[in-house]
Amino acid sequence: MLIAFEGLPGAGKTTQSRLLAELLTREKVPVNYLPDNLTRTEDTLGSTLLDLFASGDPFSRHGSAVTDTMLATAIRANTVATHIAPALTAGQTVIEDRGTHTIESYSLATLLQKHTGRPADGIGWLRSVSAMSGLSADVAVWLRLPADEAIARAAQREGRAYTAEQHAFLRHVHDAYAHLDADDPGLVTVDVLGLTPLQVHRAVIDALAERVPIPIPAEHSSSMQ
Repeated sequence: MLIAFEGLPGAGKTTQSRLLAELLTREKVPVNYLPDNLTRTEDTLGSTLLDLFASGDPFSRHGSAVTDTMLATAIRANTVATHIAPALTAGQTVIEDRGTHTIESYSLATLLQKHTGRPADGIGWLRSVSAMSGLSADVAVWLRLPADEAIARAAQREGRAYTAEQHAFLRHVHDAYAHLDADDPGLVTVDVLGLTPLQVHRAVIDALAERVPIPIPAEHSSSMQ
């Protein structure tokens, strides 16, 4: 199956992806963990697409919902073809650091910031486009963290301050995730504010166990009580 982790920078996607991969590996489940963007540079097409996408602001990119959505969709379609689909065919569980909800949330943030209209109309268009990226996750986990807290964590981790414009845009991304959450029963929300990484991991396992067959060792289950 395919599991995606979603959320703002600093929400803990990489940490939680790795913790889940380690848990499944200990339980003898074959796992393929795909770090955000790192797999896109392993072939010429992926590198070219990523170079095009990476130009401009690291969050709002080109400032065009159409351009950003099409490029992000093309990047993920390449990743599905080169990594995700072969791994699933081989019987592996794939853990994706950012999936289709990232495409939709960041592009919806641009729409919310620059255009008037109903978020539902934007979501409908974005889903029709992002569907061209290929397989969607069997379950996607949104690590929900208030935007200002996520930005503070990301800035500390990266050793740089975020601009006022980036703060404003990422607040729109958070709001976009909330719109997607309200519209998509397949998006599982885990609130992470005030929790340690291990506590978040346990909450993720609880949330996943209600949707997909995640093996939980007895000692892990008892430790969550």
